[in-house]
Amino acid sequence: MTIDERPDPVQIIARVGTGFSAEQPERAIQVWMYLAAKAGWDVSRVDEASVDLDAGECGIVDVEGLRYLLRRGRRVRRTLYDDSGGRLTQRPIFGFAAWAEPVLSADGIIP
Repeated sequence: MTIDERPDPVQIIARVGTGFSAEQPERAIQVWMYLAAKAGWDVSRVDEASVDLDAGECGIVDVEGLRYLLRRGRRVRRTLYDDSGGRLTQRPIFGFAAWAEPVLSADGIIP
């Protein structure tokens, strides 16, 4: 894959599940970082960054010199298979995902 063919980091949406484990920020950041690396990006975690876990923030990553805030929340469409009523039914729900947003300041991008 050439540099021009890579998806922009903000376009990478990591499906991280529908249940309680999907709400864990560590799983969300690991899955997103894996997909970004698989897409050809050199990505590393910024460990000293502080985030608001209650607001759905997972952490900060550095993608080839630019920083991105990883967020998690119900963002992707999934199908729930339910047999609690005695027969199997399907209904659409929103599952958890992780995505990246550029870290910006009033002056521009924070490297």
